[in-house]
Amino acid sequence: MEELTAALQELEAPFRTLVDDSQWAHASVEGLVLDVGGWWSADDRTRLQPQVTFSDAFSEAGRHHGGVYVEGYLWADGQAVAAAWCGLGNAVVYGPRAEAYLGVGLSPHFCRRIQQRNGTAAVLMSKHPRLLPLLRDGLPRGAVLPGGRPGPRSVGA
Repeated sequence: MEELTAALQELEAPFRTLVDDSQWAHASVEGLVLDVGGWWSADDRTRLQPQVTFSDAFSEAGRHHGGVYVEGYLWADGQAVAAAWCGLGNAVVYGPRAEAYLGVGLSPHFCRRIQQRNGTAAVLMSKHPRLLPLLRDGLPRGAVLPGGRPGPRSVGA
């Protein structure tokens, strides 16, 4: 978890002045995940795959009662990788194989709206220019669903 946190902080660092000087909510997508994301855990019941597309993870979340579509970063093969998975509670129930998972549970309504507007399967990880207002203003009410354990910058973490 520490390696993933450090890697994301390094990727975010060049953009920190947006938060510090311009009062943006998040400096980058990496910063958003550090600020809002939670830690998720895979266990022996997790259906792990070598790779999982964003659309597959979104579909899988719809198949599980209480399933949550999560976008964020995972730590695999010594690097931070943008990814999506299906979560339930604090657990990854379907996703790519990794050593650590840090991500934001996203509501289906918010996802569909962003996917349709941007024409991408990925929501936050698309890094589409239309996401800049989300970095400046933060995620809208109702966009984030509960799940995962408190992340690196969670209150009380």
